[in-house]
Amino acid sequence: MATFTFDNGDALDTASFEELAAVYDFSNPVSSFFRDRYFPDAVYLNNEDKVPVGDIKTYVPLAPAVVPTAQGRVIKDKVQANVDYIPAPYFKPAMTVEPLSKIDAKLQKLLQTMRVIATNGAGVPPTMQDEWEMAAAYSYFTIRKSLNARIALMCRDALLYGKVVVQGDDNAGVTVDFGRHEDLTYSPTIAWDQTGADPYQDIKNMVKNLLEHGKRRAVDAVMPSRVFDALSDNDKFNDKLTAARGDNATRVFGGTFGGREEAVLQGTVDGINFWTYDAEFEKEDETSEMMIPEDGFWLIAEVNNPLYFCMIKHRKNPAKLAMELMPYHVFSDDPSVDKFIADSSPLPVTINKNGACGGTGFITL
Repeated sequence: MATFTFDNGDALDTASFEELAAVYDFSNPVSSFFRDRYFPDAVYLNNEDKVPVGDIKTYVPLAPAVVPTAQGRVIKDKVQANVDYIPAPYFKPAMTVEPLSKIDAKLQKLLQTMRVIATNGAGVPPTMQDEWEMAAAYSYFTIRKSLNARIALMCRDALLYGKVVVQGDDNAGVTVDFGRHEDLTYSPTIAWDQTGADPYQDIKNMVKNLLEHGKRRAVDAVMPSRVFDALSDNDKFNDKLTAARGDNATRVFGGTFGGREEAVLQGTVDGINFWTYDAEFEKEDETSEMMIPEDGFWLIAEVNNPLYFCMIKHRKNPAKLAMELMPYHVFSDDPSVDKFIADSSPLPVTINKNGACGGTGFITL
């Protein structure tokens, strides 16, 4: 729990970080499609501040064959060749903890539902305890959302662009370029919303590029809804889908009304899942940007990439353990600098540097 001490010597305890984490996970406030689907394997590198990148291969080892009377034989560990190790970026977001005059009604209701604070009757103001519980939860949630948004963007960049660029606020930052083949950056000759476009042939060309350079067939196609609408409006493409619908399509393709920020599986054709994803994120300059560019389209061949977490470098972590984040409370006699801080050192790595093909220019903006 976090303990806050006031000028008169009184002390007040709020919910523990574990309790706040449970509430946060219940609320699920940040879209995590790229992380959940394409980087589902969290790997914790204890006592390490760097991660392996390069030609990383994964396989399932075969059980050793022996005679029945033989002793058990240890399964041989895999050998990784051509692997470089680079430092993972390090994040340390902080929030001052203090009661706010403006109450987040959604957060208040969530804390009441999870029984962190009491549900008062109509017209009954929150107690001092409730105010500080909400302040602690607000600060913790803001930190968690900032880290999860950062990880989501890193997963997006590693997957779609084959590189991760983290600009440092007080250092040079970290740039990881996985070396994706230039042929896997693809834009159609004619945008799909224009006369003469041939989306079906464009997708065939992209599949061919993936097979040539990545040795894998596409599993997913990801795009915003505007690109999917142009795709489904193309007569030739719809003819192909209609012909294959009985065996290969899980549903009839067609334009849909309305929009959703979470990823939506629109259908499966020729073994490729077609996803639309319209989530946005707010940048530091307070402008917004879509997670997938409005005119973007990508084919994805790898869905089981690792998301590494390196050790937390802090005196409160003497064992140098790796974890997704380590939150802590910085005590101060000055309430204005009473803070929650969380350390985290993540880096997503693609197991196949040539596991995606796509780009922008698929519709006219």
